[in-house]
Amino acid sequence: MHPQKISINGINLIKKFEGLHRVQDDGMISSYRCPAGKWTIGFGSCKGVRSGMKITVKEAEDLLIKDIEEHGKAVKRHVNVPLTQYQFDALTSWVFNIGAGANFQSSTLLKKINKGMYDEVPEQLNRWNKARVDGKLVPLNGLTRRRAAEAALFSSDAALPSDEGGSEMPQKVSAAAPKKLSQSKTMAGAGIAGAATAMNEISGQLQGLLPYADSLKVLFLVCAIGGIGLAAYARFKDHQQGVH
Repeated sequence: MHPQKISINGINLIKKFEGLHRVQDDGMISSYRCPAGKWTIGFGSCKGVRSGMKITVKEAEDLLIKDIEEHGKAVKRHVNVPLTQYQFDALTSWVFNIGAGANFQSSTLLKKINKGMYDEVPEQLNRWNKARVDGKLVPLNGLTRRRAAEAALFSSDAALPSDEGGSEMPQKVSAAAPKKLSQSKTMAGAGIAGAATAMNEISGQLQGLLPYADSLKVLFLVCAIGGIGLAAYARFKDHQQGVH
C-alpha cells in the first residue's frame, strides 16, 4: 500500500531545505538553535541534540537517513490509504519537519487524506508555514517555500491529459469575471460630483434671488467632495477586480 522507503527525490528535497549548517574549518559540524529555538544539528536533526554538540559530515548524513526512516514509519502507521512514491516522499518530508507527534496525528491533513481526499492535501500542506519566533507564531519564508515544494512533489504523478483517464485541460484560462464598468460605483460617484458641481455654479447665479443661496452652495460643495471621494475609492476597488 505504501512505498518501502523514501526515494532520492525526497531525500534531496529534505537536504535542500534543511541545509547542512555550522560546518567548521576542521570539517566538524556543530549544533545550533533553529529559528524556532530548538537545538538542531546536521540536516535538521533535533532528537537528543544539545548545546556544544559536534559531529562529522558522514555522521550528519547517517543521522539524516535514520531520522527520515523514523518519520517514514510514522507516515505508514497513520496514513490508511495507498500512497504513490511522490506522495510518500512529500508526506515524509513534511512529517520530518513538523514532527510525528500531535502536530501530525491531529492534523486536518491526516484526516482528509485518510478519507481519500488527495486533491486537498497540497492546500493543507501549504498551511504549515508558521513557527514560533520570540514567542509569536509567524510565517517563515523558508517554510513557505518548503511547503510549496512538498505540495508540488505530492502532485507530481497526478493524472495529466496525456495520461489515459487524465482530465481534459481547459484551453481558455482566466481569473474571475471582471465587473462591468457600468456596474461600478465609479460612475455613480462621478455623476454625483458632476451634478453637485453644476448645481454649485447655478446657486452662485441665484445669489440675491434666494435667501438660502449660500447654504445651498455649501451643501453642493460637500456633495461634490463626497462624489469625488466615492469615485476615487470605487476606482481603486475596480482596479483590484479587473475593471479598466
